[in-house]
Formats: sequence, structure tokens, C-alpha cells
Amino acid sequence: MLTRIRASELPVDQFHADLHRICGQFDLRAADARGRMRGGVHLEERAGIECAHVAADVQQVFRSSRQIRKDNGENYFLILQEEGRALMNQNDVACLLHPGDMVLIDSACPSEFTFFGHYTRQLSLHLPRAEMHARFGYDLIRGGISLPRHDPTNTALCAVLGKVFSAPDNAATQGYLREAMFGLIGAMLHERTGHEGFAGIDSDIGGARALAQGQAYIDAHYRNPDLTIADIAEDLGMSLRQLQRGFAAIGTTPTKYLLVRRIEHARRGLDDRRAGRRADLISSIAYEAGFSDLSYFQRCFRKAFGTSPKGYALGLTTEDTTEDEADFPVQ
Repeated sequence: MLTRIRASELPVDQFHADLHRICGQFDLRAADARGRMRGGVHLEERAGIECAHVAADVQQVFRSSRQIRKDNGENYFLILQEEGRALMNQNDVACLLHPGDMVLIDSACPSEFTFFGHYTRQLSLHLPRAEMHARFGYDLIRGGISLPRHDPTNTALCAVLGKVFSAPDNAATQGYLREAMFGLIGAMLHERTGHEGFAGIDSDIGGARALAQGQAYIDAHYRNPDLTIADIAEDLGMSLRQLQRGFAAIGTTPTKYLLVRRIEHARRGLDDRRAGRRADLISSIAYEAGFSDLSYFQRCFRKAFGTSPKGYALGLTTEDTTEDEADFPVQ
């Protein structure tokens, strides 16, 4: 763990105010109707970069166009998931964050983090927009770029961050570490956007095109329960290997991306069900999202978020649910 933050029980309104003060205009959905939560927000500066430590057990934190109009979104956020899991959405990209994963968020674009009421900790590096554009230009940077924990650039970034938080507060040392961080962020941006001239099989222009086409195809057809990865490659006129190499550039596979899209669709349907905006059976929501096997849907949902679809629909914690869900299509 790179950071330590003392989490205590506090009013949701206080956490919301602290989040606003440190990270900007965000809204949230609490997991507890009592208006209390466990968490905290703390800001410090390291290597000339604002570092926000955020811990919370809320349901969701999001930044809409309305919030963006209230502040100028002067930073990009490089977020390291340190504890718990989160589902991130920005620019029509959805990714599951596990401990050690990173994602780059653009504060000038709507974003959404779903935590499912479980306790999570994140480190958010506030990267000044003007400096990012001066260093890397406008074309390379976009919100929603993920960097999985097993990626070598992620490993290097975490090592530098470890030094940043443990090194003496010496201006020269912190300056070198700052440059090391920005150098690795630049490498990540070049690799993830398929920049010409970057050495690496996953970053060639053909791979970037395969990724863009594959994502667009899955985004449009993921609700088809008969969709297969082989079908996608055939319809796009590329080999299965080309398609897989394209998705490898963002640290995932076509199969995992398809599953995330289906899980996210189902999660939104369950949110609407909890809010009374729809009264469908959970099974109907699963089928609508593209799942044809309810047992498989249950396993995937529980594995991703630590609770069952039924438990989530009823607002229960993981401990309140059981593995046996024969009555899965609850009324």
C-alpha cells in the first residue's frame, strides 16, 4: 500500500463537501439511508503534484455535465485503486478496477465510479491540464485509458510513487521523481493510443484500428446472447489474433470487454429497479444485457462486485446474501 488514510464514520454531507473541496464538483449516492458512511478525503502535495487520498463505502461517485459547468476541470486524474473494487465509466469506456490497477480520468468529461457500497481506497494524482498538454499535446490524452496492475509501466509507476511517498522532502530528489512520473505517464499515453514510432507490438497503428473497431462492434452488439469473438473478427474482416492484439493494448481481451459491457448494462438495470424506475424480474434484466445463462450471470456478477445480483437489487451487503439463489428472479 502506498498510502495510509484514517477512515472513520462521518456524515455523508461532510465527505461530499471534502470531496468537492479537494477534487472538484462531484455528486454521490450513499449506500446507507442513515446519511452516515465510513471514509475520508485527505490532500497532500508530493513532488509538486496534488495527491488526493479518498476512502469511502458509498454506492457511486459521478461527475455529470452539470457538475463540469460549475468548475473548469483544470486537472486530469491518474487514479490508483489501492483497496476494494470499482467500475469506471468515461467516454463510453467501462473498466473494472482491482487493487493495483490505474486509470486516467479527464475532469472535463462526465465520469462515473460505482463501488457497490463496499469500502474502497483510491489515490488520485491531480495532473495539471496545461502541463499535460504542453508535455504531450492534445491528441494523445483522453479519459478512460486504463493501466492494469500487471503492465510493466504500471509496475514502474508504482515503484516511483513508492519513492515519492518515502523519499526525504528534498527539492532536487522530488524534482527527479516528478520527471520520472511524467516520463512513465507519457510512455503509457503513447502505448495506449497507438502512436507511430513507439516500439511495441501492441501500439502499432493496425492494433489501434483493431481495438477501435472491436470496441465499437461490441458496444453496438453486446446484448446479442449469441455473439462470439470469432463472429466479431469475421464480421470486421480481421483475424482473431489481430482482434486480440488490439485489446491487449488496453490490458484486456475481447471476451473480458464483452463481459464488462454486459455486466455494466445489467448493473444499470438493477439500479433502475432499486429506484423504482422499472419492475422487471432480475432474470429479465440479465437476458436484456445479453446473458443467456442465469447461473453464469450470477457467478460473474458476484465475482466482479462481491455480491449477488439479488443482493444488489435488494440493497443488501455481501454478508446478507447466500450462494443459493434458486429464487433468483425475485418479484
